[in-house]
Amino acid sequence: MSFKPTRGTHDLFGKNKDKHNAIIKKVSSLAEIFSFKEIETPVFETTELFAKPLGEFSDVVLKEMYSFVDKNEDSLTLRPEYTTPMIRAAISNNLLNNLPCKLFGIGPMFRRERPQKGRYRQFNQINFENLGTEDIFADVELIILAHKLLEDLIPNAKCMLYINSLGDKSTLDNYKKELTNFFINFKNDLSISSKQKIETNPLRILDSKDKLDQSVIESAPLIINFLSKEALKKYDELKNLLNNFNIKFEEKNSLVRGLDYYCHTVFEFKTESLGSQDTIIGGGRYDGLIKILGGKDIPGVGWAGGVERIIMLMADSLIKNETIHFAILNESYKSHALLALKALTDNKFLTYWNYKYNLKKSLAKSNELKASHIIIIGEEEYKNKKYTIKNLNDGKQKSLNLNEIITYLKHD
Repeated sequence: MSFKPTRGTHDLFGKNKDKHNAIIKKVSSLAEIFSFKEIETPVFETTELFAKPLGEFSDVVLKEMYSFVDKNEDSLTLRPEYTTPMIRAAISNNLLNNLPCKLFGIGPMFRRERPQKGRYRQFNQINFENLGTEDIFADVELIILAHKLLEDLIPNAKCMLYINSLGDKSTLDNYKKELTNFFINFKNDLSISSKQKIETNPLRILDSKDKLDQSVIESAPLIINFLSKEALKKYDELKNLLNNFNIKFEEKNSLVRGLDYYCHTVFEFKTESLGSQDTIIGGGRYDGLIKILGGKDIPGVGWAGGVERIIMLMADSLIKNETIHFAILNESYKSHALLALKALTDNKFLTYWNYKYNLKKSLAKSNELKASHIIIIGEEEYKNKKYTIKNLNDGKQKSLNLNEIITYLKHD
């Protein structure tokens, strides 16, 4: 009997793992530039932590969470998203005593969704959260960071930024009532799933990709017409700042995001390259969430990005293999090779040998793995205590001693 990954999961290795590592490196670099500090939380939390802030009638809570009861009869849930656990951790560890609190994290999330291209039941997610400021510049800063990340990692994906405003709580309450009345009138034209949400969660109908719902959604009331003067002012400021930073965007009045804690700014970066799973990064403002979770009544804003979707869009050429390969032509030359191996690793160079005493096979492996250089150790190199190093990008090679190789590699 052979075993395969559980449905909706996947193994991460080879080029995709290299891309995953490159994403982590880029995220960490941008986090340092923008002064975000990394945080890591447990993969499971109490079920109650997610139920209220995500919305008791949301698809995530009703259908998608992996929840279980442990031996102490405590209800626990594998985290379906990262914002809530990160805020819980900020509250638990008194991180909100020093504001703003700027956090980021990368890790696995779990949702029992229908597996398809770009959507898994275990998936990796990037999160950036800025807690403690209502200044709209914080929203724009996070959008700039997301834009920079996508520009650096997937420049050819043609990602587009879409924005909207959900206004404050009173705006949302009034808008939900209007939506409910509107959808009741078109109940017979909606999908079964959307019919079930009319009374409990009408905003989620606007997220529907079902063709039955699309024509109804197109004529639904627009939230922009319900925004208060203060909410409109914030929204106008957001658009003006984005224009000042030359960040292109489109307004999308049906954009509401999939979780119930959002208010004011919501945004998504989308691409046409992934079919229906076209959202790469999404986020917005959640000014009441921290209080709901037992913390101070302070605002917050953040976004989440799907690592697997970025990996699918990343070009192989963006992953540079700077590994130095070895071609040892005879077993008796190993001691000479080991001197070079020690010197290279002491100087933090990446090394690889395929354990084959054959030049042709070693070169083939180096080309297959797209190595940057190969060090050849044959009879002449062994006798003269030198090494032949070949640049596999331009084909040029040199005969050098050990110190010269280190100097050459540092400047090549």
